[in-house]
Amino acid sequence: MSTETTAALRPASTLLHDVSGSLADLGVMVPIVAALVLKNHFDAATVLVAVGALYIAAGLYFRVPVPVQPIKAAAAIAIARSLPPATLAAAGLLLGAILTIASLTRATSLIERLFTKPIVRGVQLGVGLILLKTSLHLDAHPTPTTYVVASGIAVVLLWARTWRRVPIALALVVGGIAYSLAFTHARITVRSALWHPHTAHVFSPAILGSAFVLLVIPQLPLTFGNAVVALSDVEHRYFGEAAARVSPTTVSLSCGLANMCAGVLGGMPMCHGSGGLTAHYQAGARTNRMNFAIGGALLVLGLAFGPVAVGLLGLIPVAVLMGLLAFAGALHAALAADLRGSDLAVALVMGAIGLATSNLALALAVGLAAIAARRVVRTRGPAAAPPSA
Repeated sequence: MSTETTAALRPASTLLHDVSGSLADLGVMVPIVAALVLKNHFDAATVLVAVGALYIAAGLYFRVPVPVQPIKAAAAIAIARSLPPATLAAAGLLLGAILTIASLTRATSLIERLFTKPIVRGVQLGVGLILLKTSLHLDAHPTPTTYVVASGIAVVLLWARTWRRVPIALALVVGGIAYSLAFTHARITVRSALWHPHTAHVFSPAILGSAFVLLVIPQLPLTFGNAVVALSDVEHRYFGEAAARVSPTTVSLSCGLANMCAGVLGGMPMCHGSGGLTAHYQAGARTNRMNFAIGGALLVLGLAFGPVAVGLLGLIPVAVLMGLLAFAGALHAALAADLRGSDLAVALVMGAIGLATSNLALALAVGLAAIAARRVVRTRGPAAAPPSA
């Protein structure tokens, strides 16, 4: 489907739909933020302030819904290795500097040429399948009931895509919080504590070196593939001409500047992941009011209620988060459905590698190698026939 056709089919947006859509990517953000705060001892207030500020800044500049997500590869490594906050913050600082330089020097235009349509769709397919797999592991101690409820939520969300006037994601999140308060022992003691900026210790050569080797190298190709090129592709697919300000160069600069600021303050590295955009869009977000809704809420939580912010988000039942994440993953994987022939084969191989290894950098390398090999074969062509006698 062309960009123009997709844009023409876009339903009218209401504020309620944008608010509903703003909540749809919490299934990715909440578990990662909670793990970084509880296991890696990140400051919850700083994390939420940085994410909220980037949501609002992106909405103001790009004028269409733009997602904000943790950079998943680096975050996963940091959680698995129990790395200190300074190391992950330093990774954000380095990644931000690289993305900013790539944007200002227009190197993103050269990098973009590597990411042909089958490569972009392969990354998107891989992200979608990983999101689906991740949804199964959000609950550390799942029960059959958890899976049944999560599956039911995902099915309802898929079925309700035609309910243009029902902000279903918002209803599910609000209903889930109400359930937690009414039927479980979950309780939150709300107390205010004003956030104040502080400089992280990220400028040590040892910390910078460790961050570059452990986190930046495996994250960089994934960021360019999924959060720069693929995000730009999906924005134009969903919003057509309204996404005129979205390009690999501007997205790279947005991620770069945000990560340098967050890195200095000790915040979590972030990106504009294409899977997050699908989650927001499919749950109803159609204008940049989505960014202002979720960004404003996270800013208030971080600025005034840092000590209890993660607990407030934790009131959302894990089954709801699992359903939201599975829904986003299924729709994101389906973006590859417009491919045919060898292009589809490349994307399927990339998706399978991503699903099996959860390593999209490896999937990207295999995809690029396959495209290069195909180009060589086509260039050489069939062997010349011998002259007739």
